[in-house]
Amino acid sequence: MSSYLQNAARRGPGSTVVVAVLVAGLITLPVTADDGGIHGKWKDQGPGPIQFAQVESITPNDEAVGAIHTVAAHPTNRKILYVGSVNGGIWRTRQAHKAQPEWEQQTDDQASSTIGALEFDPTDNKHKTLVAGIGRYSSFGRLGQDRIGLLRTTNGGKTWTVVDGGGTLFGKNISGVAPRGSTITVSVDVADAFTFGNIGIWRSTDTGATFGQISGASGSGLPPGVTNDLVGDPNNPARLWTSVLFADFVSGANGFYRSDDAGATWIKASNLAIDALLISGTTNNVEFAVGQSGEVYGAIVNAGRLAGLFRSGNAGATWTSLDLPATGLTNVGIHPGGQGSIHMSIVADPHNSQLVYVGGDRQPFLPEEGFPGFFPNTIGANNFSGRLFRVDASQPSGSQATPITHPTTTLNSSPHADSREMIFSLDGDIIQVDDGGIYKRTNPSGIGDWFSLNGSIQTNEQHNVSYDTVSNIVFAGTQDNDSPIQNAPGDVNWENLLSGDGGDTAVDDYSTAGTSTRYNSAQFLQAFIRSFWDTDNNLTGFVFPALTVVSGAPFVGQFATPIELNSVDPSRIAIGGGNSLYESFDQGDTLVEEGVGIAANGTGFDAIAYGGLGNPDLLVVGAGDQLFLRSGAPPGSSLSLVASYPRNGSGLTIRDIVIDPDDANSIFLANRTEVWQTTDGGATWNDVSGNIQSFDPKFLRAITYVNGEIDDDEDSDSDSDSDSGASVGTGDGLVVSSFNGIFVSRESTGFTVWAPLGKGIPRAPVMDLDYDAEDGLVVAGLLGRGSWSLDLDGDSDSDSDDDSD
Repeated sequence: MSSYLQNAARRGPGSTVVVAVLVAGLITLPVTADDGGIHGKWKDQGPGPIQFAQVESITPNDEAVGAIHTVAAHPTNRKILYVGSVNGGIWRTRQAHKAQPEWEQQTDDQASSTIGALEFDPTDNKHKTLVAGIGRYSSFGRLGQDRIGLLRTTNGGKTWTVVDGGGTLFGKNISGVAPRGSTITVSVDVADAFTFGNIGIWRSTDTGATFGQISGASGSGLPPGVTNDLVGDPNNPARLWTSVLFADFVSGANGFYRSDDAGATWIKASNLAIDALLISGTTNNVEFAVGQSGEVYGAIVNAGRLAGLFRSGNAGATWTSLDLPATGLTNVGIHPGGQGSIHMSIVADPHNSQLVYVGGDRQPFLPEEGFPGFFPNTIGANNFSGRLFRVDASQPSGSQATPITHPTTTLNSSPHADSREMIFSLDGDIIQVDDGGIYKRTNPSGIGDWFSLNGSIQTNEQHNVSYDTVSNIVFAGTQDNDSPIQNAPGDVNWENLLSGDGGDTAVDDYSTAGTSTRYNSAQFLQAFIRSFWDTDNNLTGFVFPALTVVSGAPFVGQFATPIELNSVDPSRIAIGGGNSLYESFDQGDTLVEEGVGIAANGTGFDAIAYGGLGNPDLLVVGAGDQLFLRSGAPPGSSLSLVASYPRNGSGLTIRDIVIDPDDANSIFLANRTEVWQTTDGGATWNDVSGNIQSFDPKFLRAITYVNGEIDDDEDSDSDSDSDSGASVGTGDGLVVSSFNGIFVSRESTGFTVWAPLGKGIPRAPVMDLDYDAEDGLVVAGLLGRGSWSLDLDGDSDSDSDDDSD
C-alpha cells in the first residue's frame, strides 16, 4: 500500500484525504468590456504541493508537485533559485534556504510555458541575465506549446523578452543554451520540420537579433546533426561541449565536440569507444557535466538506458570509461523504466574532481525487474522513487558507483522518480529536478538526506480533472504524480490517492444525498477504485471494481483510459479500452464489450459522451478521426459509423464530445482545429468553429456545455466586446479549451461566435474541463499548471481580485 491508506490509520477518523492504494441551474454569464469575453477571473486551485506523494522519507510531508526540467542557482546568493518547468513556465524563489520556500511565477503571460533549458549569463557580474530555451520535454507524449525560441531577462526575472532571431528559432526544440553577453549559442535536438537545416548548434552575436546555423557551416568543424545538450566550462566561458548524432547520414562523424570560442568553431574530442556507442537511431540522449578543474563527463543513453559514462581530465584528448551504476544480482542500471531519453541527469562535484553524480528514472522491483515483483529492493527502496548514484573515478573499476538514495541516507530517503537535471548549490548540496518537482541532497559525497524544495510551486501536469459538488473538492489525473485530491475547498494543498501515473477521473455527486462516488485509477486502468466521500471530504469507504468482462474479448487498457459516467444513470460507465469500447451497468464490477474494434481516443483525449435526456442508451464515441454513435439499447442498436460527419477520414482526431443536457439530439464535438454540432441526433452536422481560430488557440482539446440563460439587459452594454468585434450572444454556453486559452460561444449566435472565457488563465495546455451546474463552476485541468476554476455565478472571491501582479 502507498501513502493514503497508511495515513488514514496514522491520522485517525475525520481526516480529509486519507487513502492510498497500490499502484441544471439557471446560470447568468455576464460579459465585461475589459477582457473581451465572459466576466470573471480564473482562480488557482493547486496543487502546490501534493502531500504524501510517491517519494520516500522526504521532509516535509513527502511532497511533490509536477515536472521541472531545468534549474539554475544564483552564483553568489544561496537563497535564489530559478527553475524551468515542463509546461508551467519559469519560477523563482528567494527562499531556497527554507524548508518550504515561496515561489514566484514569472512567465504565465508569455506565449509559451514549455521550458527546455535555463542558464545564467556568466559574463553579467550582476547576475541578472538569464536565458531560457523553449523545448518540449513532457513525459506525457512530449506535449507542449509552440517552440518560440528563447526567453531572456536582464533584470533577474522581473520581465522576460522573446528572442527568436527574427523567427529563425521558431519551431526548434531548444535542448541547451549558453549566453555569453551579445553571443548566445543554443543546441537543438528536434524541430517542427525535422531536417538537418533546422537542428544542431545555432549562434547569435547580436544578442539574438539574428541567428546562424553553425552545424554544417563551412569552417565550423561541426557536422550537421542532432545536438542533445550544450554545456559550458564554469571557469572558461568560451569553452562549450556538445555531441552530434546522425552526422553519419551526411558523411560526417558522430561524436563529442568541443568549442573554445563560444561556439564559433568546434573540434571533435571523442575516442573510438565513445564513437562506437553514438549510434544514430539508437542513441536518444547525451548529457554532459564539466567540473571546476575543467574535467568533463559525458553520458550516453541508448534505447532509453545509460550505455556509457566517460571522463576526461584533459579537454577530451583522452577518455576513461567509468562504471555504469547497477544493483542486484541482475545488475539493473539507472533506467529500469527505459526512459533515459528525457530522464538523465549528471553533475560534477565542485570540490572533488574525481566525483560525478548521475540520475536515471526509477527504482526496480525485487528481484530486480522480476515480475511480479515486490519492495523493498536490494538497496532498500520501498516504491518507484528516484534512482541516483555517485561515481568515483579514483576507485578501481567495478567499485566506483554508490547510491545517493536509501543506504547512504539517514532516513532511507529518495526524491521523486525521473531525474532531469542536477546542479550544486553554494551550500554544497545537490539540487535535483524531476517529474515530481525540486529536491536537495545534503552531503552528497557522504551520508545525507533528501529534502523537498517544492514549497508553493505549482507545476502539476493534469490531463483530466473532476469537481465534486457534494464536498466542493477538485481532484485530478496527472502525469506521473498520481491521482491527487484537494484537501479542502479552495485549498492549494492536495494529498495523494493513487501511485503512479494518474488515470481518467469521474464523479457521481447527485445519486445519493450527502455522498459522492468518485472514480480514479493509475495508468492502464490499474488500481481502478470506486470511493465514497461525505460533505466534509472524508473518505467513508472504497471498492476496487473487478472489471470482469462477462461478454466479449478481454479488456485492454490505454495509458490514460477514458471513462465516462452515464449522465442519466451514473451506475452505468463507458470505458474506452485500447481494443474496444466497453460498457458497465454496475459501476465497473462487470464489463460488456460494446464497440468491437472501436478504440475510443484516449491518453489525454476523452472522446466519449454517454446518456442523453430521456435516453440513457445514447452513446457517442470518437475513434481516431471517425465518429460512432448508438441511439438505442443493445443488442437491437449498436455503435455504428456516423457517415454524415463530414470529417471522417480527415486526419483530425476527435478530442472530446458533449451532449446538450436538455436535448439529446444536440451533440457537439471538438477535433484539433474545429467544433461541430448536430441538432438532429447525428443526421446532419454543422461547423460551428466560427471565429475561434482568430484567437490562435493552437490545438483545441476539451469541450463542455453550460446550460444557463443570459439576461439580455444584463449584458446589453457589452455584447460586442469580443476581440472579433461581433456579439457574443446570449443563452446556453459552449466552452472549449485549447493549448492557448479557454473560449465560449452562445446559443443565440448558433454557437459560432467565440470569445475568451474569463481572464487570468495561464498559458499552458488546457487538457480537460468539468462544469458543475449546481455551483455554477467551470474547472480546468492544465498540463503544467494544475487546476483552475471560474465561478460563473460571480459568487467567488476571485471575481473581485485585483488584476495587478
